[in-house]
Amino acid sequence: MMLTPAEVQALRFARAPFGKRGYDEDEVDQFLDVVAQTLIALQDEIAMLRLAASPDAAYGTSPAAESQMLAELDRIKQRLTRLEAAVQH
Repeated sequence: MMLTPAEVQALRFARAPFGKRGYDEDEVDQFLDVVAQTLIALQDEIAMLRLAASPDAAYGTSPAAESQMLAELDRIKQRLTRLEAAVQH
C-alpha cells in the first residue's frame, strides 16, 4: 500500500493520557506537513519523468539520435526507479 500526501496530512495523533509524556502536537503536525510536501514533490517528479520517458520525445531519426534517446531513457528509468522506491518507504 502506498502512502499518499493526503493520508499524511489527515493523520492525527491522540493526546497522551493525563500525567503521561507525549509528543508535541504542533511539532508532529509540522513534520507531517513536511512529509506530505515531500511526497507531493516526489510524485510530481515521477509524473514528469514518466512523461519525459515517452517514446514520443523528439530526438530525430538518425542512429546517433536514437542512441542518445535510448541512453536518456535509461537514465530516466533509473531515476524513476529510485524515486518510486523512496516514495514507498
